[in-house]
Amino acid sequence: MIKAYIGTEAAQWLPTEILKFSARRRTKSEIEFIELKEIPIKLSSQMYTGFSFYRYSIPEACGYEGRALYLDADIVVLSDLQELIDHDMHGKGALARPHPPVSSYTSVMVLDCAKLKHWKMHDWATLVNANIASYLGTMHADPTGLNYRDFGPLEEFWNHLDHFDNTTRIIHYTSVPHQPWKAPGHPHGHVFLKELSKCLEEGVITRADVEGQIAAGHIYPNILKDMESHSRS
Repeated sequence: MIKAYIGTEAAQWLPTEILKFSARRRTKSEIEFIELKEIPIKLSSQMYTGFSFYRYSIPEACGYEGRALYLDADIVVLSDLQELIDHDMHGKGALARPHPPVSSYTSVMVLDCAKLKHWKMHDWATLVNANIASYLGTMHADPTGLNYRDFGPLEEFWNHLDHFDNTTRIIHYTSVPHQPWKAPGHPHGHVFLKELSKCLEEGVITRADVEGQIAAGHIYPNILKDMESHSRS
């Protein structure tokens, strides 16, 4: 059983469901998805999203045992996640795509929880609030944060940022105004739209679900028409 934690919030319901669907249909092992949202935390720094710092609660939630994945909600999985969770850790407690020169994109992570017993989200929030450690440095896993030495490198194709080619294992839609559920026209929006079509076809979500998200203002009004156009092409 793969444990995969998703950083999400109410407005991200649709991409979260597409993430789960895309992963499950390509992964041979069973996946337990745990959504990280609405966790009480006293943090003075403004989080990037409503869930950014929650990713650092994962090792403690796992009892500091076994491996786990962390995934931001705004991605589509295009490969078997067993390959990701079985990745050679090279002795490190965490893997993430490097962000040169000295930081990492922590939006996709493999975690060896037994090596991360010092990851204590609430204690870290106290250190950030006291200006003993940097919120941004911890989010980016750079030398000003609390986790820099924990990280080893993960190949770029496990976290392709608004990029898609024949090597892509995970596509991550990072440009928020242009995410393919927020607005039409993303150059690789077809990946999400085709996954949405398949998800509807298999009855995992319904058109009524999508229409409800449109009514709530979380996704753009013509997404179903655009999905149908891509499905025919």
